[in-house]
Amino acid sequence: MIRFLLCAFVLALHAAFAAESAVRLARWSPHDFAFAARTAVENPFQVRFTAMVRGPDGRTFAQPGFYDGNGTWKVRVSAPQAGAWTLTTRSDLPELDGRTATFTCTGALPPNTHGALRVDPAHPHHFVYEDGTRFFLLAYECDWLWALDTGNPAVPTVTRFLDRLAAHGFNHVLLNLFAFDTNWRPGKTGDDDYGPPPLSPWAGDVAAPRHDRLNPAFWQHYDRVIQELAARGINAHIMLKVYNKKVRWPERGSPEDDLYFRTIVARYAAYPNLIWDFSKEAHNEKDLAYKQGRMRFVREQDAYRHLTTVHDDDGNNDAGAWDALTDFRTDQQHGKFREKILVQRARRAWPVANVEFGYEQGPLGPEDKTYHAAHTPEEFVTRAWEIAMAGGYTAYYYTYTAWDVLRPDDEPKGYTYFKQLRAFFETTRYWQLAPLENVAPDGWVLANPGVEYVVCLKQARAFTLTVEAGGPLRGEWFDPLTNRREAAGPIHSGAQEMRPPEAWAGRLVVLHVRR
Repeated sequence: MIRFLLCAFVLALHAAFAAESAVRLARWSPHDFAFAARTAVENPFQVRFTAMVRGPDGRTFAQPGFYDGNGTWKVRVSAPQAGAWTLTTRSDLPELDGRTATFTCTGALPPNTHGALRVDPAHPHHFVYEDGTRFFLLAYECDWLWALDTGNPAVPTVTRFLDRLAAHGFNHVLLNLFAFDTNWRPGKTGDDDYGPPPLSPWAGDVAAPRHDRLNPAFWQHYDRVIQELAARGINAHIMLKVYNKKVRWPERGSPEDDLYFRTIVARYAAYPNLIWDFSKEAHNEKDLAYKQGRMRFVREQDAYRHLTTVHDDDGNNDAGAWDALTDFRTDQQHGKFREKILVQRARRAWPVANVEFGYEQGPLGPEDKTYHAAHTPEEFVTRAWEIAMAGGYTAYYYTYTAWDVLRPDDEPKGYTYFKQLRAFFETTRYWQLAPLENVAPDGWVLANPGVEYVVCLKQARAFTLTVEAGGPLRGEWFDPLTNRREAAGPIHSGAQEMRPPEAWAGRLVVLHVRR
């Protein structure tokens, strides 16, 4: 009987090892390796648990793990390189220490996957993916996206909403890790009001959390949202904190604060579609040393080197306080759109995004809004064109999906306008274009002189265009609102009068000139 039990045990161990060894992953595809422990511990969230991961070229990195409830700790990893991989756990709980797993990366790429986003070293005002694919950032802010479908593992509303965003060209979503409520719509004002939310990242009551313990149900739901974004090739720009949405945060720099930030990296760094942002409106946190320390902590924990940024901390950004810790600039600016992008590009060669410069109104008009400000879709997209024509990137806001009031099945007019903006720029070699003056005095201009020019006029009318033609150039008129195009004929070197189509008079118009 003893021999039978021993054989059964050995066979079970062999089967478990074989199953783990048989794990085959596509490139940049996250996978959870789970490790159970029976040892009783007072607070499993405080157990130190990491894994040393070794790739086929011998390079190693440390990946923090996390407790996921039910006596199970997990390490979530992805492989950027084909070949055989191993991991070995490290823990102060002996039962979890020295556990191993192996897996193989096939090298195949899942749909919509290109690795992590990077700054293009050859064109540092722009982005490129790890596999070399170009990326024209068209962002969408939905701070409470994670609050949809709470308690429903199928996340049907999330998937439906993200399908709509992807179909309209949005490839980058800004969302909070957590937020509690807004001052302008406090409490539950209707079924579409998700603040306060039903779940929080911590154990205990949502309004009175226990910061030393986490709530696995919240994080598992957030996992599903990030996975749905990744499946559609949409970046998750996670704003790790927010200071004006009534959240009770852990004490700054405390072990509970470390637990929160470490858990974020442990659960999401393996996803390729991640951007780390310290906080929405980070100027609300006045302790610069704390902000810098948290961002340094995230960068040190993240072996996948995701891009980092800090939303709307203008004074510290202008002083260079973030130059060593962030990869691109993220601001909200509500005036002088072109001027501010030009200043920020001139101060440092990095991508610049104005991600909050207007809010599209609801379908009933200017007074159909959830916040004190709202704009027509035409005014909103004109602002976006001004930012893009300065070499910056933009984000879309809709009053009914921006904050805690969410109507994800709306399809506002601006969706199509912003889709057409991205589609136009992807017909250009935008990464080679730079803002240029003295080419078309009545318009905003991006140019690669002698090769390609983009001229945008807020109101279509005749103007004088001066170009250096390094070869034959042809022009095409583009209407950003109707998506219509019309030939503008050959373009010659020197100054010449350009006349938009008469039917387009008085409206936003673009002239694209290229070889």
